[in-house]
Amino acid sequence: MNLLGGGILLILGGGAIALLLRNHSRLADTAFRTLMLAGCTVTAIPAVRLLVDGRNLAVSLSSTLPGGPWVAGLDHLSAWFITLLCLVGGATATYGVRYLVSERPHRDVTACHAVFALLVASMLGVFLARAVVPFLVAWELMAVSAYLLIVFDHDHAGVRRAGMVYLVLTHAGTLGLLGMFLVWGRSSADLSFANLTPAAAHLVWGGAPILLLAIFGFGVKAGVFPFHFWLPGAHAAAPSHVSALLSGVMIKTGVYGLLRVLTLFGAPPAWWAWTVLLLGLASALCGVLWALTQQDLKRALAYSSVDNIGVILLGLGLGALGSAYHHPALALLGFTGALLHTLNHALFKSLLFLGAGAVVRATGTREIDRLGGLVRVMPRTAGAFLLGSIAIIGLPPLNGFLGEWTLVRGFLTAGGGSGPIRFAALGSAAIGLIGALTLACFLRLGTAVFLGKARSETIEPNDDAPGGIGFGLALLTAGCLTIGLVPALALGPALRVAAPLSVDAGSLALDPSLGGAATTAITTLVAGLVLLCAVFWGIRFVAGRGLPIRVNATWGCAYAAPTPRMQYTAASFGASLAGAFSASAPPAMGRGPRGFDPSREDRVLGSIAVPTWERLRRSALRLRPLQQGRVTTYLQYIIGSVLLLLGFLFLAGFTSPP
Repeated sequence: MNLLGGGILLILGGGAIALLLRNHSRLADTAFRTLMLAGCTVTAIPAVRLLVDGRNLAVSLSSTLPGGPWVAGLDHLSAWFITLLCLVGGATATYGVRYLVSERPHRDVTACHAVFALLVASMLGVFLARAVVPFLVAWELMAVSAYLLIVFDHDHAGVRRAGMVYLVLTHAGTLGLLGMFLVWGRSSADLSFANLTPAAAHLVWGGAPILLLAIFGFGVKAGVFPFHFWLPGAHAAAPSHVSALLSGVMIKTGVYGLLRVLTLFGAPPAWWAWTVLLLGLASALCGVLWALTQQDLKRALAYSSVDNIGVILLGLGLGALGSAYHHPALALLGFTGALLHTLNHALFKSLLFLGAGAVVRATGTREIDRLGGLVRVMPRTAGAFLLGSIAIIGLPPLNGFLGEWTLVRGFLTAGGGSGPIRFAALGSAAIGLIGALTLACFLRLGTAVFLGKARSETIEPNDDAPGGIGFGLALLTAGCLTIGLVPALALGPALRVAAPLSVDAGSLALDPSLGGAATTAITTLVAGLVLLCAVFWGIRFVAGRGLPIRVNATWGCAYAAPTPRMQYTAASFGASLAGAFSASAPPAMGRGPRGFDPSREDRVLGSIAVPTWERLRRSALRLRPLQQGRVTTYLQYIIGSVLLLLGFLFLAGFTSPP
């Protein structure tokens, strides 16, 4: 625990020193970058050591606050999430220092550095907490610091609105978590996680209120449909390195919370597993379909995060089904697939957001249909974005293949079961459909942004991924390639993390058919693909050596004078695919002066959340005269309230058993 505490202090120290040295920008940036990297490295050491081979660590602090002692600890589950936080946190912090250089003339970026460090430290607190009070304290610090980073560019009304939507929804989720822990804590000696586990057996209605509140409270933070509508606006409004951290790690705290509840509650009922599975399917399909229609590059990536959270929930629901129906192999495959996709998504989605940030920094726009041809002037950024796109599609030899392959194997295993669990085999078809739509989505983004010709003559890209920007891209690219080429590095620890999540799966964690044999098969496949590509490029190089290079104009479809405006746009590319699903997940499509023009307003936000909020606001305005009475009127309110409470207490005492 000394390394963990020292790492957190280094991270917070980096933010504090950046503030103290705000008048010396170069020194402040260097100190922040150095201490953040050092803090993330030091914090990751005990987490990685525990994942490889170690024992759980715990420390307890006495507290006079209600709820009992403040307990912190490191087990396999928290070590998994701390590892991915340290990877993404170090890369995004280094990237952010260079990314914010252009903002120095307009605002104090050292405050952004300090809040960024606080966000990383608060997420570490969430993963380490082993009691309700410190967990909620860290959770609230995470929510507030994320809000301050989202509204960094607060001069724009759209940014302020995105921040407010996030703030309202995240605190609604926090209220759900508070209610969950209060109901749970009534049957517990105190509010430490260790005492919540035996109290689960005494919960009313089989713990249904706990499980439903967990889905709501943690689902809001994860961006699960239909609570997702804060996510696109917030991720688009935040600086790109913050967007990478929010999408790569912060929304995963919701996934962590659901997994932590399962470790404390035990095997969930089947209805809860099916609910999570259906929510995952809805999130995945709606997220990828809405990503297909976005004109804003960062909003498209944000909706893709909703899609990938859905894929993670598919794995979590599959694992919960295995636990509910006492199918240990299925439970292990489901939870392992969810954990692998959580790690892989943290790496490749952060890489994609950092690549998008490099594009925005160089061109000054996020509008996809104003971009094009950037591969010629930004080859390093284009290469990183290409690798991230291959990974998110789930193709070998990148890391995204490992998690999705594990999930498909789990769903096919469910098809061999008996009873209702056999219907879960349809999840393999859902993974295939989601993968195909994701391929279309990122083919659309990659070609529209990097290929063809620039669609706007006013855009002149600057340098390609300089300094810390290039380092952040390289670090995350290396992570995607390493896990893809050597899957055993992630699959073995993931199996050990997943085993305690199911009461019956512990003995299967070292089953060769689930571990060693599986990694051998994937490694053989990846090595074969790499060798095949190497042979192909070798033959091409030898055959083409010495031949003259001829440069010709691109075929212009028989047009005498083709222009960039004649290219396919991202909107037209996605319109046909999105229209095919208009009955089930309708993105708002219209026609603008330049062709197809999808609505920027989220359907759930515009059709449900905003009208509901307006009705609540009008109802509240009707109650406003109640506070404009005289003192005697207020006394009547007080007397009436006291009488109502006394009546309630009388009836409760009368109906309670002796």
